[in-house]
Amino acid sequence: MRTSSATSLYLLLSFLLSSLLLHRPTFAAKRSYVVYLGAHSHGYDVTQTDFDRVKDTHYEFLGSCLGSKDKAKDVIFYSYTRHINGFAAMLEDEEAAHLAKHPEVVSVFLNKGRKLHTTRSWDFMGLEDNGVIRSSSIWKKARFGENTIIGNLDTGQLIV
Repeated sequence: MRTSSATSLYLLLSFLLSSLLLHRPTFAAKRSYVVYLGAHSHGYDVTQTDFDRVKDTHYEFLGSCLGSKDKAKDVIFYSYTRHINGFAAMLEDEEAAHLAKHPEVVSVFLNKGRKLHTTRSWDFMGLEDNGVIRSSSIWKKARFGENTIIGNLDTGQLIV
């Protein structure tokens, strides 16, 4: 009798342990993604109403993929409404992969933080020395940018 009780207990414990291990809840980690939707449909004379409408279309679009507009409002933390059409949202990897396959989506990419190299660009580039433009400064040699196109590299990345 003792052996059958020990065997039964062993089987019961094995069953309980395996069911706990196999049925424990899994939580997918959410990460910050940027979803790029291409160009805006609004023109150059844009009003705040136009910006609000773009933001609302972002909620509607993501809501159609997640199941509700409220879910979309919970995960979108930034809408690109001016120069590019897109949004940044906290998504699971599977959700981001699903969105990337949508015909209205141009691209989906992980939002990576970037290291800030300087907050004093003029000093960093040697254009000024403590706010003073020296006679040998490249600013003077370049006639302060006359006939020069100055570009700004904006990666579109947010640090979250």
